[in-house]
Amino acid sequence: MDIVDLHQRSQIKATRTALAASQNIEQGRHQAMRDEVARLEERVDRLRLAAESMWILLKETTGLTEEHLIHKIHQLDALDGSVDGKRRERATECGCGAMVNARSQICVFCGAAAPSRTVFDRI
Repeated sequence: MDIVDLHQRSQIKATRTALAASQNIEQGRHQAMRDEVARLEERVDRLRLAAESMWILLKETTGLTEEHLIHKIHQLDALDGSVDGKRRERATECGCGAMVNARSQICVFCGAAAPSRTVFDRI
């Protein structure tokens, strides 16, 4: 075996080691993504259960109908200016007249606490 063969074998071994390490990293990333998807699916399941329970209680105690619910869903969906089946966080107006980003805790113009939001804005 000459020096060229030894060098090539060394290069092949190094490449295989690097490939194995890369594959391990990728497998770790995929597992992390699967874990995150599972966590989000569990959260959606809990939210759906809570929403459905609240709807049943409301329906049983108020006489509201599915049509009332569908109408309110469409109204709420349209509030952000886009009927797309999603609820977007909206800016709210501060006492000073400035608009406060939905994620901000304070008004950047006057320093006052952000206007109060509903519990659903914090989900």
